[in-house]
Amino acid sequence: MAVALALCAGLCYANAAVWQQRVASRQPAGLSLSPRLLLALIRHPLWLLGIAFDVVAFALEAAALDRGELVTVGPLLVSGLVFALPLSVIGRHERVTRREWIPAIAVVGGLSAFIAVGSPEGGHAQTSAGNWAIASIVVAGIAGAAILAGRASAGPRRALMFGVATGTIYALTAVLTKATVDVLDRGFTDLVTSWQLYLLLAVSGIGLLVNQSAFQAGHVGASLPAIATINPVLASVFGLTLFDERLAAHGPLELAVTVVAIGIMVAGTISLATSPLVTRAHSPDDEDPPVVRSRSRGEARRASFPLRRATRSSS
Repeated sequence: MAVALALCAGLCYANAAVWQQRVASRQPAGLSLSPRLLLALIRHPLWLLGIAFDVVAFALEAAALDRGELVTVGPLLVSGLVFALPLSVIGRHERVTRREWIPAIAVVGGLSAFIAVGSPEGGHAQTSAGNWAIASIVVAGIAGAAILAGRASAGPRRALMFGVATGTIYALTAVLTKATVDVLDRGFTDLVTSWQLYLLLAVSGIGLLVNQSAFQAGHVGASLPAIATINPVLASVFGLTLFDERLAAHGPLELAVTVVAIGIMVAGTISLATSPLVTRAHSPDDEDPPVVRSRSRGEARRASFPLRRATRSSS
C-alpha cells in the first residue's frame, strides 16, 4: 500500500508541475518574480488544477509515510521526474528521446540512492535563533545568487537558475515545516502564536513565486530536476549541521555512495537542462511564431509611393 500510494503521489506531483508550467510559460516575461505573476496565474483553471494535484499529492505522500518508511517512500516520490517528461509533451509536436530519458533516470536513481543510503536521521525539530539565522542567510545567499544569474540569462538557463533558487528556498521550508509540526504537537494555541508558522508561510509564498517564475522561463525539464535535487540535499545539510541529525550512511562505502549519488544528480540535472527537448522549447503557447512574408519588389514600390509623393509635396 505504501508503494502504491507513493507512486500515485509521484504521478500527481508530476501533473502539478506540468500543468502549472503550461500556464506559467504563457505569461508575459515582465511578470517574472513579481507577485502579479501569481495574480495572473490564479485566474487560470488549468493552473488551479495543478495546485489541486499538489494538494492531492501531499495527502498521498502523508498516507504513504504513515504506512511505510521514508527509505521506501522517498525514492518512489521522485518518480515524478520520470512521469513529468511524457506528460510535458502531450498535445505538442515533440517527443521524449534517450537524450532526455537517460539523465532523468540518472537523477531519479541518484536521489533514490541518496535517500536510501545517506539521508540523515534523528536530531531535533527546533534549534537556536543563531542557527535559524545561519540557515536563513545561507538560503538567501544561494537563492539570491541563482536569481541574479537567472535574470541575466534567458530560456533554459534562466529556468535552471530559478529552479536552483526554488530548491534552495524549499529546503528551508522543509526544516521550517518540521519545526512547525513540532509546535503543533504542543497545541493549537502554541501554533498560532509561534513565529515558525508565519515564517513558514512567508518563505513558502516566496518559494511559490520563484517556482512559477522558473516554470515561466522554460521547459519543466530545465527546472524540476534542480528543484527535486537541491531540496533534499540542502535540507539534509541543515539537519546535519544545525539540528544534530546523523547521517544514515555508515562506513566508507556508504559515504562514497552518498557522494557519488549527489554527483549523479547534479550531472543529470545539467544534462537534462541542456537537452534538445528543453532548449528548443517553443514560445508561450507552443505555437509557431507568425510568418512574416517578405514583400515583392512591386509591393515594396507601391508601399513607398505615398512616402515619395509626400516628399515631393513638401519640397
